[in-house]
Amino acid sequence: MLLRWAVSTVMTRQNKVPVNLAEFDGMDHTLALIPLWDMANHAFPDTPNETRCVAETCYNATNEQLECSLTREVSDTASVPIFIVYGTRTDAEFLVHNGFVCPRNPHANVQKRFTLVPAIPLYKERAHLLELLGMPTTGTFSFGAARESAAATATTPISQELISLARVSSMTAKELDEYTAMEETQRQTLRTYQALLPAELCARTERWLATVMKIMLLRYPTTVEQDEALLKTNRHHIRRLLIEYRLGEKQILRSWCTLREFFTVKPRNQRLYTICQSKAARFMLSRWLTGVPYTPATSLQKA
Repeated sequence: MLLRWAVSTVMTRQNKVPVNLAEFDGMDHTLALIPLWDMANHAFPDTPNETRCVAETCYNATNEQLECSLTREVSDTASVPIFIVYGTRTDAEFLVHNGFVCPRNPHANVQKRFTLVPAIPLYKERAHLLELLGMPTTGTFSFGAARESAAATATTPISQELISLARVSSMTAKELDEYTAMEETQRQTLRTYQALLPAELCARTERWLATVMKIMLLRYPTTVEQDEALLKTNRHHIRRLLIEYRLGEKQILRSWCTLREFFTVKPRNQRLYTICQSKAARFMLSRWLTGVPYTPATSLQKA
């Protein structure tokens, strides 16, 4: 038990520190424990609605030393905690390496399996177009929370593989022919999330993504609301961490479902939402869109 505690303490507090070695050109790195500095908790400096004092750390190659500067002034007598940034990690990386889940993590993402199912219409044409794009027809692809404006941030919330699969899966026969016959440079715009494409194709792509994310949400044994209720009553530290991690995944999935109010007031969308509630429809849509059969939850399970 003591050995596990010691290993965990060292592994979660070691830092990758740059060092400038005289016998090498450029900069090398080493792992080290830094007294006092490793006592600081994590926080991002640009978190909305928070005014935490975050120390920005950089390496001074001239003096061969780490230097920390505070993002705001702090009084000598003020009892204000100082935070540092542990890095641009996902929730899974924070959980494994640091033992916590970061709320409102701007770098949070989810990895799920997607596939172009051979049974769908125009499968050969879609598979051929994906091959021309240099994209796989199946695999585990990553995505973060959906955003209303792609220009609002420099980061892309969805991988090239997934956005390509979503667009190609949403195309009509005419569109498949057009993009297959296009010049290579024009065709490659399908891989870019921020690319300017026809409005109808974009709308169909959003509906495809919303449908897939909705099905994935249905696979969990609990809902978002049930997880939120569990966090209010469950006091077990490890179970709370797992619930928080699961809830974060669901919130990312839900953001794609509500990006364009897909399952809301429009009659045809409401009808599709109603159809999706049947077990048979869930199974068929799951096989069609992701290649993985839908497994219904039978009861609320404890994390």
